[in-house]
Amino acid sequence: MSERARFLQEPLLHFLVIGAVLFGAYAWLNRDGNDAGAPQLRLAESDVAWLKETFALERQREPNEAELRALVRGFVKEQLLARQAQELGLDKDDVVLRRRLAQKMTFLLQDNSRRAQPSDDELHRLYEAQRSQAQSGPGTMFTRPRISFTHIFFSRDQRADAAADAWQALGVLARSDGATPTAAMGDQISIKPEFRNADERAVANQFGAKFAARLFGLGPGPWQGPIESTQGFHLVRITQLTPAQLRPFDEIKEQLVELWHEQSQRESEERYFVEQLKRYRLVPDESVKALVGPLLDEQAAAPNGVAPKGVAQ
Repeated sequence: MSERARFLQEPLLHFLVIGAVLFGAYAWLNRDGNDAGAPQLRLAESDVAWLKETFALERQREPNEAELRALVRGFVKEQLLARQAQELGLDKDDVVLRRRLAQKMTFLLQDNSRRAQPSDDELHRLYEAQRSQAQSGPGTMFTRPRISFTHIFFSRDQRADAAADAWQALGVLARSDGATPTAAMGDQISIKPEFRNADERAVANQFGAKFAARLFGLGPGPWQGPIESTQGFHLVRITQLTPAQLRPFDEIKEQLVELWHEQSQRESEERYFVEQLKRYRLVPDESVKALVGPLLDEQAAAPNGVAPKGVAQ
């Protein structure tokens, strides 16, 4: 056998040839292989459509080809820089970014809450619950309280001590059990001496807001005061006080629906917060542990008291 024939039959030669073929095939199939392991930075048709729409809203015209290319370049640059910032952890202590992301999650939860609609039974239960809120609840759900009263005026401009004179007159009226004529006791004023079924706004327009607030804090009965107004002091005798009343259900149904949505939204956000809180382990410094006591209790109530996976016990 010739030297050449023996060389061609060498196993080492076969191994080298097969290796070269495989290497060449791999190189050809992976001619773009330098990008194979790189993270993707996608540019969707919807992204370009959004860029065009935003440009049109701002400029009142469609972008030309060069402008659109510049918009796309800027968008890709923004995406790339944002990812690089996240990889470097620059988003960790950014208060503005953190609040913006939390706000976007809140908007998402609000969207879900708004899709739900209350039943009539739920609205009626909410309606009945408003009765106890007459003093602090939404004023538009209630009629305004109304008052009927008579007053005697003591002018600070016409008297040396209008307040003292008012106190003295009150004593006279108390001793006479209301039998003393009142027409000559006070001073003339352009405001009428008697009001019937007036609301707080009407009283405030005549006497001032502080007078109205004080007046509506009193009850029907004998002469009371003196109460200071913008012009002087007044003795008042309240004959009737009608408290605020919850309006009929049909009148405020739309407001009840809005209130139901607000309450449902708060409850939904709280449920989501509690559920997400169970996925983490809150570890406060000793000096601030008392401030997060309730949160730690909620975490302890998680199923089996197990901390989330990957978090140290």
